[in-house]
Amino acid sequence: MTSDIPSKYHRLYVGSRRLREMRGTFKNPRDAQERLLRDIIEQNKDTDYGRRFKLGEIATLDDFRNKHPLCDYDQYENFVKRVSKGEKNVMTTEKVTRLVTTSGTTGKSKLIPQDEYFVDKMFSTIEALQQELFPNFNPLQSMLKVHANGAIRRGEGGVAICPATALEPFMVKNFDMYTPPGAGQLIGSLQEAFYIDLLFALRDKDLGSALILFTPTIVALTQFLEENWRDLVKDIAEGSINADLKLNPEIRDSLQKSLGSGDPQRAKEVEYECEKGSDGIMKRLWPHMEFISTIDIAGLRTSLANSVAKGITIHCSMYPSSEGCPLGINFWPFEEGPAEYVLNPPLLIYEFIKEDDMDKPNPSTYFIDEVEAGQRYELVLSQRYGIYRFRFGDVIEVSGFYQNCPKVRVLYRKASLLNLVGEKVDQIVVKEAVMSALTKWQGLVSLLNYCVAESIMIPGSTSLYYNFFLELKSATGDKALPEDLTDEVLSQEIERGICERHSFYLNFRATSQITPAKANITLPGAFDELREYILSQSDASRAQFKMPLKLRNKEHAKVMMQHSINKID
Repeated sequence: MTSDIPSKYHRLYVGSRRLREMRGTFKNPRDAQERLLRDIIEQNKDTDYGRRFKLGEIATLDDFRNKHPLCDYDQYENFVKRVSKGEKNVMTTEKVTRLVTTSGTTGKSKLIPQDEYFVDKMFSTIEALQQELFPNFNPLQSMLKVHANGAIRRGEGGVAICPATALEPFMVKNFDMYTPPGAGQLIGSLQEAFYIDLLFALRDKDLGSALILFTPTIVALTQFLEENWRDLVKDIAEGSINADLKLNPEIRDSLQKSLGSGDPQRAKEVEYECEKGSDGIMKRLWPHMEFISTIDIAGLRTSLANSVAKGITIHCSMYPSSEGCPLGINFWPFEEGPAEYVLNPPLLIYEFIKEDDMDKPNPSTYFIDEVEAGQRYELVLSQRYGIYRFRFGDVIEVSGFYQNCPKVRVLYRKASLLNLVGEKVDQIVVKEAVMSALTKWQGLVSLLNYCVAESIMIPGSTSLYYNFFLELKSATGDKALPEDLTDEVLSQEIERGICERHSFYLNFRATSQITPAKANITLPGAFDELREYILSQSDASRAQFKMPLKLRNKEHAKVMMQHSINKID
C-alpha cells in the first residue's frame, strides 16, 4: 500500500528545504542566532509586549541578554489570556491560530502561542532526514502513525487551545502518508485508537516505518496487540470493524469505506505471527519496516530493540518541546547510548545557565557559541510567537559539537530533582540506581514503568526518604515475579545504587537526615490509573502525555500507593 505521491513528495521537498536551512547554520550558529533575533525584534517590536519591554531598543544578542529579563511563565500568562480572547498584536504580529498546551508533567499545563502548521513543519523535517538516513526506505511506503487525538477547545476569540499534536478535520489531508487514514487520526480514545491503528497497519505487510511519539507507547501498543490480536484477525479476514468500539458514526463509516473487503490470507499471516509470542513481533508482522521514529524519555530504547522491536532501528529523532520544536535533531540513529541532538539555530534562540547557577536569583547566561563540551546547563528559549528568555525547565549536557553547533543530551527536568534537604539527586542517578537494582533479577523481570516521590508527598509519612514505584513484568513467561523480589529487597538494592552514585545523598544518609529509600512494586495497570487521573486534571492529550518520573502531587502519590501490591491507603 502506498500513500498519495504528490502530497508525499511535496512534504519531503519542504522538509528537505528546512533541513538544508538548518545545516547551513552549523558552521556559524552565532551569526544565525543574531539574524533570527533581528527578525523577531523587527516583527514584534510594536506589539503590546514589545512596547512594554522595549524590544525596539534591542539590536544584538548581547543587548537582549542585558535588557530583557529571564522569565518564567508567570510573565506571559496575562498576555496569553488576551491572545485567547482573540486580541491581535499582543505578543506577536504572526497569526496565532492555536495555544499549545504543554504536557504538564512537572506542574500545571502552560499555553504557548503557535500556529496549526507547527506539527507539520516538525515532522516534515524529521521525515526528510530519515529519507537520507535509511536509504532502503521507500518514501511511498506508508508509515504507521500511532495517535490518540487531543481535545480541542476554543478561547473566547476562537483560538484553538489544545496539545501540539491535536488535529482538526481540515488538517488530516496533510497526513495521507500515514496509516490509519485521515478519519482514524481523529479518534480521541487511546484504546479505540490503538485498535484502529493496528487494524489498518496489520493489513499492510509492506509498512516501511512507524511514528510512535514516546517509547512507553510502543510497550502499551504491543501489549494491546497481545491482548486483542484475535479480534483484529477476525476483522482483517472479514473486512469489518469491531462493533464494540465506541467510534463516532461518521468516523466509523469513513474507516469502513477505507478498509474495503476482507483479506483472509493476511489474517492467517497475522494469526501465525501473533501465536509465536511478542519477541520480534514488529519485524515479523512488517518485514520491510526500517525504523520507528520516537522519543525515549523513559530509557526503553535498548529493551525494546532487544524484544518487540528486534531488527528495527529505533530512531530517537528529535528533542521535542511545546515551546518550539524540534529543539534539536538526532543525526545518528544507529549510535548506542543516550541520543544526541544538534540544536536548531534558525528556529529558536538558545541561552544556557550553568547547572551550579540555576538557583541563583539572576544567573548569568551563555549563548550558543559560549558553551563548553562536558558542561551541564539549564536551557533558556526565545521564539517568534512572543516567548522570550523563557526558563522552561530542561537541563542538558553539551556532549560535543557538530561543526560549530552544540550537540546536547537531555538530562532531566529541573522540577524533577529530588531534593529533601539540599542533596539534589537528578533523574540520571535515579534511573541508574533503578536499573542497577534490577540486575539482581536480570533475565527474570522487565521494567515497564517507574517513578519516585519524596516522602513529603506520602500520606502519613513522618521521616524523609524517597519512595519508588515500579511496575514489573516476568520475562520468563510466568505470571508471578520471582519469590525473592520483594519490596524490602528491592528497596535495599535501590538504596545501595543511590549511595554509590551520589556523595551528597550518602552524607545525608550517614547523618540520618534522610532515611533509607523505599520501593513499592505496583499492581499491573497502576501507571495506567495514574495516567488517567493526571489526564482528568489536565489539558494534555493522551498522545502528548509523558509519565512523570517524579510525583509532585499528593494525590498522584496516593493513586500509586493504592495500586501497589502491598497496598497502603
